[in-house]
This record gives sequence, structure tokens and C-alpha cells, in this order.
Amino acid sequence: MGAVEIVDRIKGEVKLEQDRVFSEARAKAEALQKEASEEMELRKQQFIEAEEEKGRETKERIVRAARLKAKKHRWDIEEELIQKALEAAMKRIPTVKSEGFKGTEYSPILASLIKEAAQSIIAGGGAASSELEVVISAEDETYVNSAMLKETSAEISAGGVEIDLALSEERMRSVGGVIVRRKDGKIVVDNTFEQRLERFSTNVREDIVKELFKGKES
Repeated sequence: MGAVEIVDRIKGEVKLEQDRVFSEARAKAEALQKEASEEMELRKQQFIEAEEEKGRETKERIVRAARLKAKKHRWDIEEELIQKALEAAMKRIPTVKSEGFKGTEYSPILASLIKEAAQSIIAGGGAASSELEVVISAEDETYVNSAMLKETSAEISAGGVEIDLALSEERMRSVGGVIVRRKDGKIVVDNTFEQRLERFSTNVREDIVKELFKGKES
């Protein structure tokens, strides 16, 4: 083999090696480019998902805030309507006094309130004295008399505890109802309409809400 052939052969081998190196370099470059593209796509997807998650969280916060605002608005409306209903009920008291309630005149209603208050004192062991005072408002003087108190005393005493009800000279400020107390003032039962509504306010409010919002979503 002559020098020319040897040189040509070396050139050929160099060319083959060069082509192999270039081929491997291109393959590696393409692999790196693909890996970079996939990494970029992954990061892009992660970014999109993160933004979507932020969007969902933001949406959920907005929805929660809207629901809370709606509930508060509902509560405000309920409270306003309840107050109006209670005020309307109190305004009906004068009509009850003049016309009665469900066929019962106001005087027997007061007698019932007196009896209930007196029995409460007895049940609590507070009737050490047989004399109990009845306090009424100046407006209710015409509905309470000695005969009514005597009859009510007899009804209570029939239960086994002798009670004598007397009308106090003191007058209270109230839309109606009574206060019954021991003569010594140590035990007092406030059975005015204001206090009855206050004591039964939870049940009263529940009944009012059921009536006012009947058939509506809570």
C-alpha cells in the first residue's frame, strides 16, 4: 500500500470518526433539547395547575364570603322581623284589655297570671307567710278587685296551702300583667308581659321564625 492510499484511508477513518462524533453529539443535543422541552412543559403545566388551584381557592373564598354575607343578611332580616313581630304583639295588649283574647276577658287573664305567680312562690317553698301582694299598673286597676283576688286565693288554697292575696298600693310601669311577691319582699315573681316575653324569648323567637319564614330555605 502506497503513501497515498494510507493517507486516504486515514482520512476515511477520520471522516467516519467525525461523523460518529457528530451523530452522537446531535443525538445528545436532541436528547437534551427534548429533556429541556419536557421540563419546560412540566413546569408550565405545574404553573398552570398552581394558578388553577389559586383560582379555585380564590373562587372558594369568594363563595364562602358570599354565603356568610347572605347568612348575615338573613339573620339581620330575621332579627328585624322578629323585633317587629314582638313589638306588634306588645301593641296588641291594649286591644286584649278592651276586647279580651280568644273569648277570655282581660280580668280572668290577670287572675291566671296572679295564680301562676303565686303557685311559683309556693312551689319554691317561699310561701312561709300566707299573705302575698299583687302589684299591677295604674292602667289595670279597673281589672283587679277584691272579689277577684279572693276567688283566686281560694283556688290556690284548694291546693293545700292557705294563701291570702292582697292588692299592693304600689303601682308599676308595665303594658300589662302582674308582679306577685311576699309581704317581706324577699321573693318576687314578675309575671308582666314584658318579662314573660323575655323568659320565653327563645321559644317565641323560634315560633316567629317558623311562621315568618315558613316554606323558605334556611
